[in-house]
Amino acid sequence: MKNIFRYSIYLLTILSMLILITMLVYLFTEAYPFFRGQKLSDFILGNTWRASELHQSFQIFNILYAGFYISILACLISFPVSYGISMFICFYSKNAVKKVIIWTVNILSGIPSIIYGFFGMIVILKLLENSFSLSTGESVLAGSLILSIMIIPFFVGSCIERIETVKEKFEKDSDSLGVTKEYFIRKIVFSETKFSIVTAFLLAFARATGETMAVMMVIGNSPLFPHLLTKAQTVPALIALEIGMSEVGSRHYSALFASAFVLLIAVLIINIIFFILNGIRRAYIEN
Repeated sequence: MKNIFRYSIYLLTILSMLILITMLVYLFTEAYPFFRGQKLSDFILGNTWRASELHQSFQIFNILYAGFYISILACLISFPVSYGISMFICFYSKNAVKKVIIWTVNILSGIPSIIYGFFGMIVILKLLENSFSLSTGESVLAGSLILSIMIIPFFVGSCIERIETVKEKFEKDSDSLGVTKEYFIRKIVFSETKFSIVTAFLLAFARATGETMAVMMVIGNSPLFPHLLTKAQTVPALIALEIGMSEVGSRHYSALFASAFVLLIAVLIINIIFFILNGIRRAYIEN
């Protein structure tokens, strides 16, 4: 029975790796005709995307940069709120309140992205238009704000796990020394969770980078160089908008797959960094 369980785990692990490899091979196969006719450096570093004009140009720097810009800004907005929620759950909330907060955070993770996008169109865009006297609220900031709400559950889940570990490890000793809760949080919890903060940030960033529908509904989808209060476009939004109108086998079609391939490689690199830092964190904890 033990051998069956062990081999089943091995099989599932191999299967998940095969799925990832299959995705990479498929994307590269579809993108290869495009890469064969254009340098990778020009594709990534160029800033002009024109798919519908006579002289087509497929370069994704503005689009790729916009996705990273929106994701990083969303993480910076979301993290303080999420870390504060995690601290409140772990140190200041009682059983009933704690359950309600955790339940609410879990509900946030289950809301469809189209609902977030609709909320962004109705509320956030109007708020930005009125606050900054804009003709339209569609912007990088709008995408970051809606995305920051969506990744709160990822931050909270990661932070709670580490805070609870630190709490169980040091709380009895701190209580015996008469250390106040605030001092314990400031001097011990903050110090011991610093690696977890970095890994949680990377995990949330990778999650945010691939978000499509909610962001697409509020950023205006213009492949120009992104600024905080201007329209922008991300790679997932680009693919969602244009894959249906591209002719199979055309240069446009291959360029979209090339964009997806580059994005997947970027996310894989982020995840590799996450696993390396997570290993460093575990070694730090054990020592």
